[in-house]
Amino acid sequence: MKLKHSQLIFIAILLFAFLTRIYRLHVPERYIFDEVYHVITAKLMAANDPRAFEWWHGPIEPNTAIDWLHPPLAKYTQAFFIRLLGDNSFAWRLSSALFGVGIIWLVYQLAQKLFCNQKISLLAAFLASLDGLLLTQSRIAMNDIHVTFFIILTLLWYFSYRLDPRDKRLILVGLGAGLSISSKWSGLFVLIAVCLLESARIIKALIGKKIDWEELIQQGLLRVLILGLLPFVIYILSYSQMFLQGKGWDHLRQMHQQTWYYQTHLEATHPYQSQPWQWFLNLKPVWFHVDYVSQDTIANTYAIGNSILFWTGAVTIIWSVLFIVFKKLSKGNQIKQLKYLNWLIIAYFIVWLPWQLSPRIMFFYHYTPAVPLMSIVLAFWLIKLWSTELGQKLRCNKIIALLVILAILTNFIIWYPQWTAIPVPKKFAQNIYYLIPSWK
Repeated sequence: MKLKHSQLIFIAILLFAFLTRIYRLHVPERYIFDEVYHVITAKLMAANDPRAFEWWHGPIEPNTAIDWLHPPLAKYTQAFFIRLLGDNSFAWRLSSALFGVGIIWLVYQLAQKLFCNQKISLLAAFLASLDGLLLTQSRIAMNDIHVTFFIILTLLWYFSYRLDPRDKRLILVGLGAGLSISSKWSGLFVLIAVCLLESARIIKALIGKKIDWEELIQQGLLRVLILGLLPFVIYILSYSQMFLQGKGWDHLRQMHQQTWYYQTHLEATHPYQSQPWQWFLNLKPVWFHVDYVSQDTIANTYAIGNSILFWTGAVTIIWSVLFIVFKKLSKGNQIKQLKYLNWLIIAYFIVWLPWQLSPRIMFFYHYTPAVPLMSIVLAFWLIKLWSTELGQKLRCNKIIALLVILAILTNFIIWYPQWTAIPVPKKFAQNIYYLIPSWK
């Protein structure tokens, strides 16, 4: 594929992602789901109101609460657009929409960095742009799309470092991890992934070699500083507005104690809570919004993935694990990109499986950081299927790959109203959108 053509296609994908996220972004013109926490707090931050960092206040507006439970970075970006464009639903959500488009850009860059294949990179970005979970989280003023952006950015910087090991690149990894954690505590998962991959690399390098203890200690200290101290410093700096308002370390400590107690003692339940295994199969969405337009028409916003993308993606994830294990055990000829696929699979599982240990209720949108990585894995195998000749079945392989892509695109078109609160007939919604009982 010519470079000029690939650039035009990539621009078209980004434009498509932008338009699908920005279209009717202001609808509904009221708080939906956790916007009752995030938007209220972003408004306080926009006004430099110290209540944004205080846990003892009652509702600022009816049926709302201050979000002091999460780090402030994502809310700063929301506050910026509230200051810029005013207190309206479009401004509340614009930050999420832009970060959502940024994720599509990062998917392309990450795939290209690993596989140096324009077809894989473009297809991965296109598939990610067709997902419903990434879309809905890009159209609501929450922090999940922001932490997803920084998680993928951190992985891009880390894999860039692995391909060209320089200390300056590793510093970027620590920076990205700090920004991830400053958006949401689950951003810590990407730091866990990086530390595991880096530890495995060092151990592998030491096997069968005489250990230079001085060099090993130096490298260990360097990683403690960059992957341990630097993210922590960035996290503390994310509370700069609070410090500038006159609050000190003791207030920060007490707020984190309150946060930890809340997160570990929450016994509340929710009709749309779910378990991580359900996320993998796209079985339990989250209902964000409903508008009963007329007796026969309804408009909903459900945070649910593109089912064809999720299910074919699940197949390729399972196949990748089996393929990697088989190749490792057989010690036969290995495909050139096996190591990079291995990195992706490890990162994919680590950015969402730790939620299984969470002491509190969980929701499907916690799976958001895994979707971009799943899209890359699926694109990798679809392009491999497209270009691999098995006997005389090259044409058959291409047809299968094309049908999968068309099915994902068709599903996106059908489900777009359900993701964006576009009114549809109730009978249509009942027969299509609730085909599986747990989708309702």
